[in-house]
Amino acid sequence: MRVRRVFSIFLLLPILAGCTLVEVNLFPREVPLKETTLMGEGRAKVVLVDVSGFLSTGRRPALLGVRSRPSIVERVRRVLDRAAEDPLVKGILLRINSPGGTVTAADILYHEVSTAAERHHWPVVACLMEVAASGGYYVALSADRIVAHPTTVTGAVGVIALKLDIQGLLRKVGVRVEVYKSGAEKDTWFPFRPSTPGEQRHIQEMIQAFSQRFFHLVKERRRLSGEAMDQVETGRVFPASLALKLGLVDREGYLEDAFNLVKELAGVERARLVAYLPPDEAEANVYSGPLPDVKGWLALLTTGEAAYLWVP
Repeated sequence: MRVRRVFSIFLLLPILAGCTLVEVNLFPREVPLKETTLMGEGRAKVVLVDVSGFLSTGRRPALLGVRSRPSIVERVRRVLDRAAEDPLVKGILLRINSPGGTVTAADILYHEVSTAAERHHWPVVACLMEVAASGGYYVALSADRIVAHPTTVTGAVGVIALKLDIQGLLRKVGVRVEVYKSGAEKDTWFPFRPSTPGEQRHIQEMIQAFSQRFFHLVKERRRLSGEAMDQVETGRVFPASLALKLGLVDREGYLEDAFNLVKELAGVERARLVAYLPPDEAEANVYSGPLPDVKGWLALLTTGEAAYLWVP
């Protein structure tokens, strides 16, 4: 008994002494962004806006899930707000490396970039990296010009929604699920049964509505021919060379080419490409980006959320 009491007191000593062993931050703090020059020189600035990974409005979990990181939507909005405070900012370089994500996230990002550019008279050039498909390409449509790397995969214009059907598996393990609902289609997305023909029709109607929004934006922003749109509306992906022929992109090139194009559109000869980053990312270069968001992919399987997403 005495040993147990001594041991308990020993464990309490760090707490009584005011020591903190673990910091649990349930309410994330907004860390000021630090400006980092990535390339170029001069007083004028072009801001790098990174759009990478799965596009979602939800915060991304960090180490052990204790602290969350800003969603891509939050991150982009913060960068645009910071850029708006600086009169030396003359344009935006939109770096995209994403297979897409939720319909709403892609649409918000398009809106945020295009609205900020119009308000501040910034030219915007999108540089497509490895993948800029579906929602990734949707965001690129906010740009005045689109530059694709020679090895970029892009396109996949359209919508997808995923639904699991684990009814057979549950039967094998002897599990039965009872569902009580207020309406016949309230449990449409539950994975415990297949969809009825009526539900499948309603899901397809939703998919078509979101797809038409995407198709309309492509027609409006890229002014493609009817033949080109016929290929685009199949939902297939294209290599950069074919995307250029169809009119989905304006040229093939690299980040340096996209940076020079922003300067040209802004009417400045010399400028610095800058990024607004949290302090722990201050050593980033033009190719650095946040960690991928795995949670967003998994959410699609459980929520049935419609997505502008390419699933290779």
